[in-house]
Formats: sequence, structure tokens, C-alpha cells
Amino acid sequence: MGAYSSLVYPAVLVVSGALVVLGVATLIAVGTHRVLQWAVTAAYVVVGLQALWVAALLLSGTKASLVVTLGYLVATVALLPLLGIGRLGHPDAALEDPDPSRPVLAPDQIARVDAGAAIAVGIALAVASWRITVLLGGGS
Repeated sequence: MGAYSSLVYPAVLVVSGALVVLGVATLIAVGTHRVLQWAVTAAYVVVGLQALWVAALLLSGTKASLVVTLGYLVATVALLPLLGIGRLGHPDAALEDPDPSRPVLAPDQIARVDAGAAIAVGIALAVASWRITVLLGGGS
């Protein structure tokens, strides 16, 4: 538990904070969308690391509630597809679906949709990860 609470959990918090800060920055200046995309990649890596670490802790016989901890862990992984959701409005994505009511977004609109999703996911990821840490006995 010591390595989780001193390495993995802080990394998740840093990435969550970066998602929120870069999401706000992208809403203000669309040019920071590229940097936000790097933070999205980092979020995938850190959440994958967290999932592996928590699974190892649960298999090692921790006293945490298995069902509740796994529920929060699944929630952190389930949040990831929301990052980069603006790609669904990209013109190439619209070509694959001939639905005439499907929206096609401009690049600045795609960046703003991604920014809003990053803010929401960053907050939710931090909260779910905090609950996992508390359940595993590493926080209060």
C-alpha cells in the first residue's frame, strides 16, 4: 500500500489536475488543444498503472471491500473514453456515418468539446481515485 499511496495515487492526482487546468486553458485558447491531447495520453497511462496496482493489492489480500473498490476502479477506467470525445464530430467520422442529422464540428469546436470533457473527467478521476485510496486504507 505504501508505494501506491506515495507513487501511483499522486500521479493520478497530478494527471487529474493537469486535465482540469489544460481543459480550462483550451477553453480560453484553442491553441493549447495539442498539449491537452498529451495530457489525455498521460491519463490513459496513469489509470492503467493504477488499475494494475489496485488489482495486485486486492489479490494480495487487503482488507478493503472487494466489490466497492472494484466498482470505483471500473469507474476510473470507464471515464477514459470520454477523453477526446470531440473526435466524433470530426468530418472524417461523419463520412463513416451517413446520418444527415449527425453534426460536423469545426476544429475549434472539437477542441472545446474535448476541453469540457477533460475538465469533467479530471474531477471525476480524482474523486474516484481518492475513494479507492480511502478504501485501501491509505487515506482519510
